[in-house]
Amino acid sequence: MLKNRLRAILLLSSVIFLSACKDDALLNNLTQEQANQVLAILLQHNIAAQKNGTLKAGYSITINHADATAALSIINQYQLPRPADVQISQAFPEGSLVASPNAEQARVLSMQEQRLEQTLKVIAQVVNAKVHISYPPFDNGPGNKRPAGHVGVLISHKGDIDENTFIPQIKSLIKNSLNDIRYENIAIALFPASSIQYASPTKAPTTLSGVWVWLPAVIVLFAAITAGYILLKFSHRPHPATGSGTEEVKSE
Repeated sequence: MLKNRLRAILLLSSVIFLSACKDDALLNNLTQEQANQVLAILLQHNIAAQKNGTLKAGYSITINHADATAALSIINQYQLPRPADVQISQAFPEGSLVASPNAEQARVLSMQEQRLEQTLKVIAQVVNAKVHISYPPFDNGPGNKRPAGHVGVLISHKGDIDENTFIPQIKSLIKNSLNDIRYENIAIALFPASSIQYASPTKAPTTLSGVWVWLPAVIVLFAAITAGYILLKFSHRPHPATGSGTEEVKSE
């Protein structure tokens, strides 16, 4: 009976101990490409992650509970999961109503902005990128002169970048990707990406943040082992003789 109780206590303590180090689902319902992107970026930042799921049901990314703060910081900084690559043909789906020339042009420019953003994110140093193309005025009268186009690019980057080399390369890429855009009308703004937050906000010292995750489980496990030891010790202790038996020995 006592052995069964001891097994139950040890089993319960093991379940509690393992629950303290369980994995958390970070993202769900991802495509295979999105899951691979998220997994690669997390691993680059030394976050242990796993990809689970199937192509039909979708994929999920799981991480250790202790890495949740850092993983969420990375997800927010890199704007993950990234949407599928934009195709210009999506601006004019089959069966859609014929839009005005101005609406069609605005739709194409929006698609071009998104495609350029996706291209810039392929660069290793680029964490995130936004591209803004100036829209022409909607008043296209015969006497109105069309103004020159302008492009603004905002890039957040990691690590050190040689701006004297990097900015001209980005400008050349933009100029050769768009029509009627002059080199001098392209503005590039670079900003360093914010540092990754690896610990939850807390008043306790950051060096002890990992201890608080394990401390409750360790206390429960220690208490269970102590209780089991006491029960086991008392189960092997000899029982004292009854009073009637003592009297019979004395009578003899």
